[in-house]
Amino acid sequence: MPPSPAIFKKAMSQFASGVTVVTTRHGNVPIGITASSFSSLSLDPPLVLVAIDKKLFTHGVITDCGFFAIHVLGASQVELGMRFAGQRPALKDRFADLQTFTAATGSPILPGCLAWVDCQVWATYDGGDHTIFVGEVKDLDVSDLDTPLLYHNRLWRRTEALETPTIPGEATLIEVGPRDGLQRVASFIPTDRKVAIITALADAGLKHIQATSFVHPKVVPQMADAEEVAARLPRDNGVTYSALVLNMKGLERAHAAGITHIETGVPATETLAQKNAGYSVEEGMALMGQIIARGHELGMTVRAGVQVAFGCAYEGAVDRGKVVSLARRFLAMGVDELSLSDSAGLGNPQQIRRTVQEVLPLAGSTPVVLHLHDTRGQGLANLLSALKSGVIRFDTSFGGLGGCPFIQTAKGNIPTEDTANMLADMGLHTGIDLAKVAAISREMEAFLGVELPAKMHHLI
Repeated sequence: MPPSPAIFKKAMSQFASGVTVVTTRHGNVPIGITASSFSSLSLDPPLVLVAIDKKLFTHGVITDCGFFAIHVLGASQVELGMRFAGQRPALKDRFADLQTFTAATGSPILPGCLAWVDCQVWATYDGGDHTIFVGEVKDLDVSDLDTPLLYHNRLWRRTEALETPTIPGEATLIEVGPRDGLQRVASFIPTDRKVAIITALADAGLKHIQATSFVHPKVVPQMADAEEVAARLPRDNGVTYSALVLNMKGLERAHAAGITHIETGVPATETLAQKNAGYSVEEGMALMGQIIARGHELGMTVRAGVQVAFGCAYEGAVDRGKVVSLARRFLAMGVDELSLSDSAGLGNPQQIRRTVQEVLPLAGSTPVVLHLHDTRGQGLANLLSALKSGVIRFDTSFGGLGGCPFIQTAKGNIPTEDTANMLADMGLHTGIDLAKVAAISREMEAFLGVELPAKMHHLI
């Protein structure tokens, strides 16, 4: 019994291939598609082959005109691959703003590729629902670049020599302790102390601090003084202060309080969406569109994203496809930053890597922030996986404080001092004074009378 198409596609997706763009010309109109079914065939004469789906317009064009060019994409050309794969639907002309030229056949040649070959059709062969076009190379060029773009199991990837480091030179830590860290503390923390903590964190080198949240005080009593905290934030110190909002009223309160950066999001599961805000995922996404649009009208920077993106305490595993779909929708809404939150702390490094590597190419120039919890002790391992996959912005909380009020099993965020220490040992610059953050955590530990989950504040 032959395998089902779905199983066959899944098996074939395990073969990592290079990525090419095939171009040709229909009269005066340039045509191009992304293709991975490409191979060299012969040295004498120089022949290559590419398989094109018979349903595609490009198939008919090559059949009629008898020529095509194939471009081997480099690791930095993900955007080009996505453009010609039709993954930029808003872009009507795939060749827009590209400085193409021609060589032997008249096919448009794309700039900046690892290599290109310009071909005359030499032979064609039937290949089921594809046609195999064999092209005789009439002209070519090879660049000095040598890091190819790969495609494997629905993900854009890159390959490097095994000894080549893949860690960036710096990372940005966004301190969420004053909001996420304190919101589950049962006794009300005096406003003076909150402001003092924020001031001390800024003095410790944290340039991005989530100061409070504008939510209903009956739901999160700890944040009842949001307006007063916002009014007393130290200014003119180069620090960006943000606040969480979950609805339009919270947005208007934040704006009235002088907050210029807001954060919001929607859970990937229906159960948490109802517990968190009393709406469905779809209702939440509709609200997000309103919040983002209104925030931009008010001149605010809006960060939004997917909560419980890596697992839900109520529903268990979360389908990666759903997370990616929600991320696409947030990006289409025009978010200034996209966040992916492991709100329940159920993610693992492999899962983080797969999701991040699928979302980052979609985000393009929009920064992606990872919000990680350390519920099962995998927080820093997850951060390292994301870091090696290209994420350089992470939420952390001093002392490892934190947790969602609606997910009782979700323990604290990854600790600021532990994260900064690990990154510093790896040679990454964060600009954070570890000793100062550790002192803040020790002071809070004494105030609360409990041992905080972080480690470095006891070692510095």
